[in-house]
Amino acid sequence: IGHLGVFSFNGNKIITTGGGGMIVTHDEKIARKARYLTTQAKNDHIRFIHHEIGYNYRLTNLQAALGLAQLEEIEKFIRTKKRNYLLYKKELDKIPGLKIADVQDNIRPNFWFYPLLVEKSEFGLDREELMQRLQKRNILTRPLWYLNHWQRPYRKNQSYHIEKAVWFWKRILNIPCSSNLKEQHVRYVIKNILKARG
Repeated sequence: IGHLGVFSFNGNKIITTGGGGMIVTHDEKIARKARYLTTQAKNDHIRFIHHEIGYNYRLTNLQAALGLAQLEEIEKFIRTKKRNYLLYKKELDKIPGLKIADVQDNIRPNFWFYPLLVEKSEFGLDREELMQRLQKRNILTRPLWYLNHWQRPYRKNQSYHIEKAVWFWKRILNIPCSSNLKEQHVRYVIKNILKARG
């Protein structure tokens, strides 16, 4: 989709190199520009002359080796994450006011996160209250990322309203999703979501 794609290998992703990422493109001009910017944008490698702001964003050989080893396991990770997603969906969608996000039939997701929609009018708690009660039970959950147009550096750049993003931000809670989670861990989270309601 588009002229380039970006993959993150941050520590919380399906596969990781400990950090960094990858740009993919079919456009050789874009590839050259990306290599130039990610290797410090040096126009003269001997005298260290830079005509643009560059970055040192290359993966080390050790990071790349770690990523390749993880890549060999990706199908296993996705099977585990899909199994956990389906269990969460089956059990939590039964509870009024809770719904795990649906997955479209025409895509193959990696089930990175499990976004849980929490409707206070039906469930009795809002996203924030549920998050706090689970925290007291040592279950770490997170809201959606704070919206970009609310971030201080971008507040003056916003020129239109984003009502759906705000609506979802107020209601979505990302529940535990590690590929290390076993079925009993998922059932423990489900049980404590029910207990949290009181």
